[in-house]
Amino acid sequence: MALDWAQGISFRRGRAPGANMRRGMPPLTPTAKVTAIGAVGIAAALAVSYVAVLHPRGEQVGKVDAQTAQVAASNDALRSQISARQAEQAQLPQLEKISSAIDARFPASSQQAKMFQMVTAAAASAGIAPQYLTNLTVGVPTSVSASTNSSAHLPGVGQQIGQVASQSVSLTVRGTAADIRKFVANLEQLPRAFEVTSLNLTQPLPVTASTTAGTTTATTTTTTTPAVPAAPDANFDTATISGQMFLMPTVANPTTASK
Repeated sequence: MALDWAQGISFRRGRAPGANMRRGMPPLTPTAKVTAIGAVGIAAALAVSYVAVLHPRGEQVGKVDAQTAQVAASNDALRSQISARQAEQAQLPQLEKISSAIDARFPASSQQAKMFQMVTAAAASAGIAPQYLTNLTVGVPTSVSASTNSSAHLPGVGQQIGQVASQSVSLTVRGTAADIRKFVANLEQLPRAFEVTSLNLTQPLPVTASTTAGTTTATTTTTTTPAVPAAPDANFDTATISGQMFLMPTVANPTTASK
């Protein structure tokens, strides 16, 4: 009865009892050994796969994520730029109107015939007949100093205007004081830019009746002779006006220059 605990356990010859026991566990069968070895091999293979494949792939995924974040930030910046360009494009029609108006006020050439027509029309609008507009002369265009036009800009054009020329204009006009004032105001509202730099006004002397004396042998008499009727324009003021107009090279439209 003392060996009942060891019943069913076989002992190999030459070995002490318990040599085949693993702390109370039964010995591994061949199938169990194969299973254990296979499990160890699979674990080793998984470890090798992680080190050789999965870990590098994980690092690549991290790099791709970083690149994705950079691309997303770049796309956000591009979208902001596109929105700004679209806002500028929406303003182009109005800017083109402004540019056309500036081209009209600052032509690229003297266009003297058109300028004479403008001045004559300004006089007619003020009630001054063409015969009372005389001595209209235009000087040769001269370059304006850089200090005068250093701040000049066109809408939508980043560069300053570097080439502006002026040409002197002088004329003589006769009319009433009110007509001359209106004419000067019309000059400053011409389609072309006109700057009045000086105005000299001369008023006519007043016309009075003349007195003559006549004598006779008997008495002395005084006779008053009526003045000769004055011409309709005898009381007109005379104004000598000096000014200048400006010329400017045509600035290329940035929306069509690249086409």
